This record gives sequence, structure tokens and C-alpha cells, in this order.
Amino acid sequence: MKSKILKLTCTAFILFFGFQTLQAQQSDVASNETSNYYQTELPNSNSNSLEIKETLLEEGKYVDSSKGNEVIVEIKDGYYTEYHVNNEYIKAKIEWSAENKYTLEIIDINKDNLPFEVGTKMDTEIVKIKGTRIYYESNLEGLTWSGKFRKI
Repeated sequence: MKSKILKLTCTAFILFFGFQTLQAQQSDVASNETSNYYQTELPNSNSNSLEIKETLLEEGKYVDSSKGNEVIVEIKDGYYTEYHVNNEYIKAKIEWSAENKYTLEIIDINKDNLPFEVGTKMDTEIVKIKGTRIYYESNLEGLTWSGKFRKI
């Protein structure tokens, strides 16, 4: 008899707390649906792009040592410029899609033997920051590679 009462009490206890949990979850969902938690429109609906104010690469100069030689990179006023030896360079417009992701669209090239041209787009994601080193992964028309920057 005690066993039956204990089982009945435990079952009632589990059902009660299960019902309370379900009710609390439904209440949370209902309150999220009525709040502005999920934003459906961008603040500036006239613009097709989202302005990212905080990025992991600040404006300034960096050394990119990912291609076997050191290349100076400058990020300034929404542009990314690589300076190579012999006065060669690649200049691109930088568009941030998140604080750690950006797309470069090449707007000017003065460098020989490159498999791309003005208008080519490259996607990059910053994957890790360790000390003064910024590690990234890039994708250019299906070609992927990793590299690192150091701020100078």
C-alpha cells in the first residue's frame, strides 16, 4: 500500500513540475513574439547593406606573411590595399558582413601574373586572434587558404 501511495505521489509530482515547465516555456515564447527581440527590418531601410561598426581589423597597417613573403596591407576609409615589392599593389573595396567577416572587391591592380582581375570578389573570415596575430581563412572563386596578419 505504501508503495502505491509513493508511486502515485511521485507521478503527481512529476506531472505537476512538467506542466509548470511547459507553461513557463510557452510564456517565454509568447513574450518574445510580442517584443522587438527579433528585428524584421534594418534600421535604415533605404540601404541594401548593413553597416558594421565594430570589426576585428581596425584601420591601419598590417604585415601579411601568409604567402611566403611579407606584404604590407593598409586598411583605410573602406579600402584594403596590398603593397608588394617593385611598386606593385592590389586595391580593393572592403565590405564587412559581420565583425569577423568581410568581402574584398578588387578595384585596381598593378601586379603581374595574377589569376583574377578588377571586379573579382574574395570572402575572408577572421578565425582567431592570438596576441598580435590575426588568423584568417579566405575564399577566392573556390580557392581557399589560411593566413595571418600582424598590426604594425
